[in-house]
Amino acid sequence: MTEKYDPYENAVAERINRTLKYEYDLKRTIKNTNLAKKMVKRAVEIYNNKRPHFSLKLNTPNFVHLNRNIEYHSYKRNKQNLELLTI
Repeated sequence: MTEKYDPYENAVAERINRTLKYEYDLKRTIKNTNLAKKMVKRAVEIYNNKRPHFSLKLNTPNFVHLNRNIEYHSYKRNKQNLELLTI
């Protein structure tokens, strides 16, 4: 899940995985692959667009990503500007 095998990046990825599993009921076994994909997609959509995050001063990740002047807490050692997300 990480590009540079940085343990700090991996910790953040693991934290996101845990949140998705426990807050969106993705920890159970889902035998229907299509249903599982839909559930994961919906959980990620909520996580990025509707769920406020304390490290982002109660903003959503998408809002902070699109509004670069908002300060947030970064767990990366060398905080870099994020690429503009295009959809």
